[in-house]
Amino acid sequence: MTETDRQRILVDIVSDPVCPWCYVGLKSFLAARDRLKDDFIILPRIRAYQLNPDTPEQGVDRQEYYEKKFPDEKKREEMALQLKAAAVGAGFSFDPSKPTFLPNTVKAHQIIRLAHFDGAQERLALALYSAYWDDNANIGDNDTLVQIAVDAGLDGDNARKDLENPKSAEEMKAEADAFRQAGVTGVPTFIVNERTGFSGALPPVRLAETLRHALNPQQQS
Repeated sequence: MTETDRQRILVDIVSDPVCPWCYVGLKSFLAARDRLKDDFIILPRIRAYQLNPDTPEQGVDRQEYYEKKFPDEKKREEMALQLKAAAVGAGFSFDPSKPTFLPNTVKAHQIIRLAHFDGAQERLALALYSAYWDDNANIGDNDTLVQIAVDAGLDGDNARKDLENPKSAEEMKAEADAFRQAGVTGVPTFIVNERTGFSGALPPVRLAETLRHALNPQQQS
């Protein structure tokens, strides 16, 4: 099948960089896309969501936050094991307990959106997730985000200008709130061709089947 014969698919990935399941979901999506590459040209677009929109701008201690949100230590350990297993299924590994800081993610979303207009969103998002989950970077800090942007091929001055633009921040807050108002209650959520949506960090094989089924709902996946 030639490139002109393959169906083009736009997949909006509604996510939040501080969500560990979103890291798994992004990796799983990339593996699923590879499984479908002979039939489809799949174009991802990463959209803003905030799991913790009330997080102060300066961020909070992540361990304290999770101890309050999930007071049962055994449950927290089970969640970590589930995440590690899901990551292996998506073809990578990470330690979900490594980050020590929980930032407000508006600025991270600003950089992700900026990268979309530069055609580097996928590369930037992967670098951003890795910086937070693998390197314990503070992705609420302007200097850190500018460096991530530069490493992903973006213009540093332009990145800093966007991060310091109050209008850009308000637009990202509005986008995240719009998805919440539209009924998105968990991430990652995948929206296919701005029409069909589903949630969850599915394994690559299941995610590929679900994407295919979303395009052909009359067929059994």
